Amino acid sequence: MRGYPITFNIYAESEEEAEAARRAITDFIAQHARQGRAVTGEKIARAVGGWERNPIVRSRIIDYFK
Repeated sequence: MRGYPITFNIYAESEEEAEAARRAITDFIAQHARQGRAVTGEKIARAVGGWERNPIVRSRIIDYFK
């Protein structure tokens, strides 16, 4: 398994805000890697793709992004 770069746009008020989001995502991945868990493309795709099917997760995410 190897790392592949991905690029996408995110809504932000400034470049600094977008950079803070990028760092948070890479730190999240690194933290899990240090603890022996792989944040793989397949797992991310399933988690992000399935958030609407879990009512508890869906509710928490919607509330968080309001």
